[in-house]
Amino acid sequence: MNNPFDDKIRQSLENFEMPFDATAWAELEKQLPTDAPVVSNSSSSFGLKVAAGIALVAVTAVAVWYFNADEELAQTQEVTIETTVSTNENVAEVEKERTSKAPTQSRAKEKSDEHLNEDIAKDLNTTKFNEPQTTVEAPQQAAVQPSTTKEISQEESDGESKAPIESEKQDVSAPLLAKFVPSAIRVCVGEDIVFINESSDMKAAMAWDFGDGSSSSELNPVYSYVLPGKYTAILNTDNGKTQSQQSVTIVVNPVPTPIFTGEQKLNGYEAIPLYVFATATQPTETAVWSFSDGTKISGNKAEHLFREAGTSVAKLTVTNSYGCVSVTESKYETAEFNLLAPDAFSPNGDGINEVFIPKALPEMGVAFEMTIQNPRTGEIVYRTENASFPWNGTLNNTGQKLDHGLYVWTVVLKDNVVENRVFNGKIQLQR
Repeated sequence: MNNPFDDKIRQSLENFEMPFDATAWAELEKQLPTDAPVVSNSSSSFGLKVAAGIALVAVTAVAVWYFNADEELAQTQEVTIETTVSTNENVAEVEKERTSKAPTQSRAKEKSDEHLNEDIAKDLNTTKFNEPQTTVEAPQQAAVQPSTTKEISQEESDGESKAPIESEKQDVSAPLLAKFVPSAIRVCVGEDIVFINESSDMKAAMAWDFGDGSSSSELNPVYSYVLPGKYTAILNTDNGKTQSQQSVTIVVNPVPTPIFTGEQKLNGYEAIPLYVFATATQPTETAVWSFSDGTKISGNKAEHLFREAGTSVAKLTVTNSYGCVSVTESKYETAEFNLLAPDAFSPNGDGINEVFIPKALPEMGVAFEMTIQNPRTGEIVYRTENASFPWNGTLNNTGQKLDHGLYVWTVVLKDNVVENRVFNGKIQLQR
C-alpha cells in the first residue's frame, strides 16, 4: 500500500531542478575542515563537490516540499513538523493522537512513517544555513475540543465502548402494564382476598376499585366483601406518562346464618347438666355439633351432658353447598358430674336408702347399662338396664343377701349424649 507522504517526497525530488550558484558552493567549501589533506587531483575535488551538491539538493527539496504541502496532506497525516528544537514535543503529541485514532490494521505502517518523520525533523533541526532560519508550524491538530475527542475515540477505537454509549442514548422503556392476581376468585362473605400486584412498574400510582364502592391505593391490598354477589375488581396504574388497567371478576357466595339454641333438658334439675341444642338450616346446609369433651353430633338437634367441672363449650358448624362455613359457639359453667350417685345404702327394712341407683338415671331418660361388682372376688353381683329396677343388696336381686362392705358400680350410657359414656364409683353396702 503506497504512502502519500513517500509519494510526495519522491515526486518533489524527481521534479526539482537546482540552478548552479557559485556563491553557495563557496560557502559550502568554507564549512569543510581546514586540516583536511589537500587533494591535487582535479577529479577528487570534482567528486567532493558533486556529493555536497546532492546533499544540498536533498535538503532543499524537503524544505520546498514542506512549504508547498497542501492542507489536505497535513490533515491526513496529522503531523506537526517544526524546524526548531522547541517543536519536537508537539510532533510527539500529534503522532500519539494520530496512532490512537488510526485503525489497528495500519498501525505497523504508521510506525514506520513516524520514524521517517522524526528523521526528517532531526535533519531539518540540525542543518544550518547562513541564511536567516524560519520557524514553520503545522496546523495544531492536537487542539481538539474534549467532547469531540471523546466521541471519536469511543466510536472509532476498538468498538468495545460503542455499545454502552448507544444504550445510554437510547430511551428504551417497557410499556406500562397493569396486572394483578387475586388469591381467590370465588370466596365467601367475609373471607379475605389478597390482591397480588404483578404490574410492570411497581413505582406507578395504584388505584384499586373493588366493585362494591370501596377502593384502595395500596400496592397489595387485602379486602373482604360483606355481601354476596358478583363484583369486578379493577386496578388502574399511572406512571405520569401512560396509564393501564386490568379487571378480574370476583364471585362472593353467601354464608349460612343459623339460629343457635341450647337449654337444659330437665327443668328444675340444675344439678344434672344435660342440655338440648337445636338450629334451623336450609336444605342444602349441614350442621355439626362439637363439645369441649370431644363429643360430635351431626344434625339440627343434639343432646349433651356436661360431666366435667369448669367452663364447657358447645360449638355449631354449618356448611352450605358453596363450601361456606358459619361457626357459632356458647359457653356453660358446670360442676363435676357423676350421675349424682350416693356413697352408701342400707337395705335393712327401715324404708330409708333401701336400694341403690344413680339419681340422674331416672331423670335423664337415656338408655344405659349398670353393673355391680364384688371387688374381693371380681364377681358381677347385679346387672340392669332399667332405672325402675335398682340394686337391693342381694345377688341379682334374688333375695340372697350379700356381705357387708364396698362394691364397685359402672354405668355405660348408650345414648350419644357424651363422648366418655362410662361412669363408675364405689357404693358401701351396710348391714
